[in-house]
Amino acid sequence: MKIILLLLISVYSFSQTKKLDTVFCDCEKAKVIAINSKTIYGKSIAPIGSGEIKEISPVKQKTTFAFEKEHNSSWYKLIINVSGELTMHIIPTKADDDYDFMLFKSAKNNFCDSLQKHKINPIRACISRDKEELNGKTGLNYKSTNEFVKHGVGPAYCKSLTVKKGEVYYLVLDNVYEKGDGHTIEFEIAQPVLFKGIVTDDNNKAIKTDIALTNQKGDTISLEKTADDGSYNFIAPLTKNQSYNLNFYNDSSFSFTKSITLADTLQLKALKTVLPKLKKGNKYSIGSINFVGGSVQYLPRAIPSMNNLAKLLKKNKNLKIKIIGHSNGRDMMDEKGIIAFTKGRATTIRNYLSIQGIDEKRIEIDGKGDHEMLFKLPKANAEEQEQNRRVEILVLDF
Repeated sequence: MKIILLLLISVYSFSQTKKLDTVFCDCEKAKVIAINSKTIYGKSIAPIGSGEIKEISPVKQKTTFAFEKEHNSSWYKLIINVSGELTMHIIPTKADDDYDFMLFKSAKNNFCDSLQKHKINPIRACISRDKEELNGKTGLNYKSTNEFVKHGVGPAYCKSLTVKKGEVYYLVLDNVYEKGDGHTIEFEIAQPVLFKGIVTDDNNKAIKTDIALTNQKGDTISLEKTADDGSYNFIAPLTKNQSYNLNFYNDSSFSFTKSITLADTLQLKALKTVLPKLKKGNKYSIGSINFVGGSVQYLPRAIPSMNNLAKLLKKNKNLKIKIIGHSNGRDMMDEKGIIAFTKGRATTIRNYLSIQGIDEKRIEIDGKGDHEMLFKLPKANAEEQEQNRRVEILVLDF
């Protein structure tokens, strides 16, 4: 009786798994996903085969940006709930899986019928990946300028897409290889924000700078330059409930980073930034090299600021600095322990700069423990406590 029961359970489980594997393999059975400011779908069960209908091929679609044929495909119907700029990351669970994708805009309710009659072409498609792309990711991002990437070696990402609330899109993914491990898809819709301001030195003289807008992971969203008069004016997308860094860099000034969110929209329309000239004996707060609580590990969004510091040291060969670590209180540590701990934070940054090719002989380290907190406990909120966990830079020679 037990053997029969186990067999029944196995057959039932197999049939259920098979159903889950194939249910999204055809356009008509596409999984519906409502896309908000930030939406994550997955991990999915790996697709097996092309479903009951093979909707896609270059011959049928009459475009070089269609799959050669469907191998192991997944269909998604995307309902746009907010207007803005759409980005997408398709993340294979197994990095060796090779995902291609096409994105279609649906103007009518009979999209799948029109597709089968070969009347619709994709508005975004990536059929090849750059071999250097990490972990097999593909999708849409802000950096790419390509709407389509055809067969052969090419970029892993296509250009982001402007979408409006109420629009419907169809996304088809195809894993070239069998026995895949499924995937996760991260969708994000950002709002266009005007960035307008001027950059000066500490004598109120306009200076030219590079500007990089980066997200929490340290990824670059937009790269800009000021005009000769130090002014800038550009539009870039920000997502609700996300924080960003606005990084300013000039070869002869100390770089600065300002943390921002979508709530700062009005302020960003008239922003004045001062980049102080490099001077021996001056101490500078970079503004964004912060650390995980209780750790010497820097936060991912600190990377652009650390890269700017490396660029500054490479450009100015006589520049020598001291990196000074700080903490947000000391918990159970004694005086000696907290000083050593904050020196550890400074050492982490020196090690990063060394990997970037900076001679460690140009960098001293120090730690101030909890003696120079920007915000005193216990009143400091989470954001202020994070700002306490920082390093500052003292110019020793220039």
